[in-house]
Amino acid sequence: MILAQTGRKSKAISKCAIHLTDARHVCYKMLAYPPHTHYAIINKVMRSLLGILRLAIAFPIVGIGTLLVLAVAWLPIRIRGIRVAPWICTLVARLVMLVFNVRFHCPKPERIRQHRGLVFANHITYFDILMLLHVLPLRFVSAIEIRSWPLIGWVARAIGTVFVNRSDKPSRAETRKRIAEAERYPPIVLFPEGGIGPANALRPFRFGAFEIAIEYQIPYLPCAIIYDRPEVVAWGDESFVRAFWRLACTAGPIHALLVPLTVVIPQPDSKPEPLAIAAHRAIADALRVRPQMSLNAENHSLRSEAE
Repeated sequence: MILAQTGRKSKAISKCAIHLTDARHVCYKMLAYPPHTHYAIINKVMRSLLGILRLAIAFPIVGIGTLLVLAVAWLPIRIRGIRVAPWICTLVARLVMLVFNVRFHCPKPERIRQHRGLVFANHITYFDILMLLHVLPLRFVSAIEIRSWPLIGWVARAIGTVFVNRSDKPSRAETRKRIAEAERYPPIVLFPEGGIGPANALRPFRFGAFEIAIEYQIPYLPCAIIYDRPEVVAWGDESFVRAFWRLACTAGPIHALLVPLTVVIPQPDSKPEPLAIAAHRAIADALRVRPQMSLNAENHSLRSEAE
């Protein structure tokens, strides 16, 4: 009887040893992956959940805002000299920036709110539009392709966006005419780089915007848009969906700064080249990047409003 009990104990011990061996093999397999890999997987899942949550909040905001803009676009009522529909865009921009934890700051917003004319700004991302709308319901000159975009294109048409086909010369001429004939307030935004540029540089400015300002004697306000995490918000050689998803999944705040510089009043005998170079230098200095344009002649007609 004692021998039988001893045998049963031996079998139990053997089974435990087998289970322990299997457990060790499982542990070895888990340890075959570095610990940081597990943290990376968990972090990726959490960021994806954050992105889904943000989109679940942002899409209804944009959708409801779009419906409201389209519903009141025909109303002639104005608030502070601007129709109701654009003010809804400003509200939506502020709410979306809040959802994506973008901390907006503008040191002298009155320069934009009191300006009547054009606004020239650098351009690295689609989010620049929200940055400028945050201060005031500004109008924009945009590529003709955006006109056909769902939601964004509908709203752009409703708030008086000027569309241009940059590859078509008659379209560019018509755009200049529409800008000249438009009311000076609220200001119209142009991006002199001619499109979205890199996050860590300022591309040379095209002269067309400055030619418009000179020809029709329109004051313009250079502005610098700065992000403390440009790699997150930048939109480079990738789809809009991919760039937007990266922003949605980014944890932690993004600090965004809009810096209005000095209003420039072009003179009838001003030349577009020196004005473009001066504006480029001013914005490049604010961005703390190297200027991509050089000034060949310092003597040009230029008058600026006092700081």
